[in-house]
Formats: sequence, structure tokens, C-alpha cells
Amino acid sequence: MNFKLNCNKQNDSTCILQGFKNKRQRAFAEREQELLSLAEGLMDKLGFAALTMDKLVAACDYSKGTVYNHFSSKEDLLCALCTRSMETELALFERAMTFNGCNREKLLAVCFAYRLHALLNPTQFYCVLSAKTPAVMEKASAARLEHQQLLEQALGEVGDKIFEQAMSNAELPQSEQRAASQLTFAAWALMFGSNALFSAASEAQMLQQLDAEQSILLNINLLLDGMQFSPLSSEHDYAQSWQRISDQIFAEEVALVKRKVR
Repeated sequence: MNFKLNCNKQNDSTCILQGFKNKRQRAFAEREQELLSLAEGLMDKLGFAALTMDKLVAACDYSKGTVYNHFSSKEDLLCALCTRSMETELALFERAMTFNGCNREKLLAVCFAYRLHALLNPTQFYCVLSAKTPAVMEKASAARLEHQQLLEQALGEVGDKIFEQAMSNAELPQSEQRAASQLTFAAWALMFGSNALFSAASEAQMLQQLDAEQSILLNINLLLDGMQFSPLSSEHDYAQSWQRISDQIFAEEVALVKRKVR
């Protein structure tokens, strides 16, 4: 199956289905998205470990055979949820790249998008790591794993493109020891760790004393200043850039987050 990876709105399931022209294929894909939404809801309520195929069958209006026609096992289901998460991320990243700013601000917009994904889709956010365990990958279908690899490549290329352009423009020092992919990994590691801690360990005393948004922005600036990615935070107001990104690119999603918090 060939999926289109581009999407203009987060959680717009129709964009995932654009590659299906045959009615039967489209109906199959729509049903699969419905089952994934049900599975995600079960994981929200029960947790990762408690999800089973039998519980998914009980929660839907389809037969056991129909469900297994989509997902051969719980592991294959987790892999599909991981794919859905990456599709959501990529759609947000592509919107972030439309921000009118310098390369460092574009990277900030991508980090903002990743933050939104963690807040709006926490189950999807954590699915990515769970689906990468050997136990899951051994039982996932080859087609799903191949599609995941394409998505991973596309996600990595977003960061790589920014860092490569920054090096080309002399906004970032070039070095044989600092390939764009290594810098992309550093940014991803920082953002995943920061989001995971504020989400999963929010009751920790140290975190209760911190403002999440300010702390994450500070972490990003410390990392990028350390890379000597100009303009440095001492030369530019990135808090203002963060607000512009919110207002100009992701106002709808930010409003959803605020309603969710209430």
C-alpha cells in the first residue's frame, strides 16, 4: 500500500487515506483507522500492558476475524499505532517548516510541533518507543515495518534539512565530527526526554517548581547555543519566536491543549 505522507491538519484521518482510490481499499483503510482509534482509547484508560486483541474485539462492532484481518497480533497493532504517531508528527513538522523565520526559528517550530504532539496525543507519543522493542518488531508485519522506515527517514530529514541549510548559510559551524543527522538526534533526544519527564514525572518535586514551556525553551536554547547555532539566545528573543509560532502556525492545536488542561 502506498500512503501519502503529507497532511495539512493534525489528526485529520482523511489525509492518511488519500492514497486509496479503490473503494474496497478505502473502506478497509477507514475501518483500520477506526480500530486504531479504539485501541488508542483503550490504552489511554487501561495502559499499554493491559491492551489485548480480545479487548479490542469487545470494544468494536466487528468480528474477531475482521479485527485479525487488520492486525495479526497485539504487537502488530502496536506497530500500527506507532505508524499513526509518526504520520501525525510528520504532518505537524511539515506545517512547522512553513514558519517565516531563520533556520534556528524553523527548528524551534519543529520542537514546538513535537511538544504539541506529546500534549495532544500522549499515547501515540509513547507508542513509538514501545513499538521499537524486539518483541514487537519480530511479530509486526513486514509492510508495516517498511512503511515505518519511510516515515522515520522523512522525520529525520526535516531536522537534517534545517541543520544542513544552517551550515550552508554559516549560521552553524561546519565540522566533520558534527553531521546534520547527529545534530538532529541531539535535538530529538532533548525534546523526547523533556516532554517525557514533564508528562510521566510531573509530580516530581523538582518539576513542580518549573514552568514546562519556559523550561523546554531554555533546554532548546542551551543545546543550540552550545552548537553555536546563530543567532544565539543572547542575540535574539526566542520566547517571542515561540509565541509567534503558537499564534501563526498552531493556534488551533494550542486552543485544544488549553481546553484539555481545563
